[in-house]
Amino acid sequence: MGNIIEDLKKSKPEFRSEFDTYIQKVKLENREELSNLHSTIGSLREQLEKSKFVTKELVQKAISNKSDEINQLKQTISELRIQLERIKFEKKEAVQQTILNSSLEIKDLKLSVSQLRKELENLKFEKQQEVQKTKLSSTDEINQLKSSAQTLRDELEKVIFNYEQQIKKYKK
Repeated sequence: MGNIIEDLKKSKPEFRSEFDTYIQKVKLENREELSNLHSTIGSLREQLEKSKFVTKELVQKAISNKSDEINQLKQTISELRIQLERIKFEKKEAVQQTILNSSLEIKDLKLSVSQLRKELENLKFEKQQEVQKTKLSSTDEINQLKSSAQTLRDELEKVIFNYEQQIKKYKK
C-alpha cells in the first residue's frame, strides 16, 4: 500500500498535499485527545485527593465526637462518685433507720453507677465499631479509586500505542 501512496504522491501533487494535510489533521486530533486524557487523569487525581481529605476529616470528626462524649461520661461518673461520698457521710450521722434507708439508697446508686459504666463501655465499643466501619469504607473507596485510575492509565497507554502504530503505518 505504501508503494501506491508513493506513486500517487509522485504522479498527483494535489494528492500529496491533501495526504500531508490529512496526516497533520490526524496528528493534531491525536494530540488533542492525548491532552484531554491527561486532563481527565489530572481531574481524577484531584477527586481522589479531595476524597482522601474528606475521609480524614470525617474520621477526625468521629474521633473528636467520641472523645468529647467519653469526657462528658467521665465527668458524670466523677460527679456521681462525689455525690455518693456525700450521701455516705450524711447517712453515717443519721439514726439507725436512716442508716438502713441510706444503705438501700447506696446500693441503688452503686447499681446505677455500674449500669452507667456498662453503658459507657457499650458506647465506647459502638463508637470503635463505627470508626472501624468508616475506616474500612474509606479504604475500600480509596482502593476502588486507585483501581479506576490504573484502568484509565492502562486504557490511555493502549490508545497511545494504537495511535503510534497507526502513525507508523501512515509513515511507511
